[in-house]
Amino acid sequence: MRKQYYKLRGSSYVLSLALPVMGTQIANTMVQLVDTMFIGRIDALSLGAVALTGTLIWNIQMISEGFATGLTATIARRIGEKEAVKASEFLRTGLIATLFVSFIFLPLIQLGFNGLFGFIQMPSDLYPFASSYFKTFMVFLPSIYGLTAIQAAFNACGETRTTMKVSLAMNLINIVLDWAMIFGHLGFEPMGIAGAAYASGISFTFGFLILLLISSRREWSPFKKSKLFSYSHLKLIIKIGIPSLISNMAMGISQMAVMVLAVTPLGSLSLGAFNIVMKLASLSFMPGFGFAIAASTGTGQSLGAGEPEKAKAITRLAVFYCTVVMAIISIAYYTIPDLLIGLFSTDISIVSMTRSALRIYALFAVFLAPAMVFSGTIRGAGDTRYAMIVMIISRFLLRLPAAWLFGIVLKGGLSGVWLAMCLDFLVRGIVMWIRFRGGKWAKAVA
Repeated sequence: MRKQYYKLRGSSYVLSLALPVMGTQIANTMVQLVDTMFIGRIDALSLGAVALTGTLIWNIQMISEGFATGLTATIARRIGEKEAVKASEFLRTGLIATLFVSFIFLPLIQLGFNGLFGFIQMPSDLYPFASSYFKTFMVFLPSIYGLTAIQAAFNACGETRTTMKVSLAMNLINIVLDWAMIFGHLGFEPMGIAGAAYASGISFTFGFLILLLISSRREWSPFKKSKLFSYSHLKLIIKIGIPSLISNMAMGISQMAVMVLAVTPLGSLSLGAFNIVMKLASLSFMPGFGFAIAASTGTGQSLGAGEPEKAKAITRLAVFYCTVVMAIISIAYYTIPDLLIGLFSTDISIVSMTRSALRIYALFAVFLAPAMVFSGTIRGAGDTRYAMIVMIISRFLLRLPAAWLFGIVLKGGLSGVWLAMCLDFLVRGIVMWIRFRGGKWAKAVA
């Protein structure tokens, strides 16, 4: 009876954290998803340009996720220990460091974007569209990095509903500004693809500033009167965050390599189709992100309170619920692909290519649940080095060569590329499950 009662409370805890995070992630993803929908109404070249630059932007954004992982683990552990002042010091130190890095990167990226485009082999017909979108979007890099850090703090403290509400407001602002700035409404001149970048950037800036304002009323506020900056705190954030940063960079670089080696050779239309599948897939990632953050937060707070068994129970529940939700999404993707693809493009060639690739993804998407949730638990405990090693091996020794083999050598096209990516999900999920069962992650320092 007691065990059943705990399971009920554990389910409530997991869902109360995960569902708002899912809402937040969906809203954040919708910012660029809506961009893609509007841009798809301009022309196929603009859609292909956003596909390539989107991968590059995602790779740059992933750097801030490294800091976010370090902040989540350290702040959640301090909250579990009932040390709000220390949580405040960790947040302030992390915010300062994150913003400093963004201001260092900003001019370097703006000056070196030609080299970045050369690295991903940007087709000449897409170059002017991609350049306009990328250079405009990158102006808002400090806001994007700052938003990532402050969202991590709210999630670590269990305030996932707050981030969800702000993200929904961001999304509404983005939709209105996309419509106004891309096509020329509400007094704006038509800006085309650059208008989409401005709309996204402004919405991210709004989210960062609002969450910063709300945080000022919390006991772990970064504005609390205490030590301004702590090198010892930064050292711990970096110790936990650097492996996560390397993992994220491995994800981004390997994804760009997949596009260069296996997608770009298929032609500009394939780039547009690949982008549509990625956008739809990113929506189905949301349950994974939501339950992974719930597992990460629950693990950090449970270990801080000296309750490792509670962390394990939370993780198991998170895997179960995440698997159920992703299975439902997979059924929708497999049974009504044309309806979903039609939201992005009505081009017959793009729809045809996208349909088969999306159905392959739908067959394997459920395996993302254990891969993402177990990874969230391991990261939340501070065991980010193991997660880094798994990510590097799976991405570069499995996904990349398999995408080239299935997509180009065996002439599987876009469907072959997605089959390779799905095999990566499956293998990574198995490896993370083995680590979770071993229990070494519970002994990591955060």
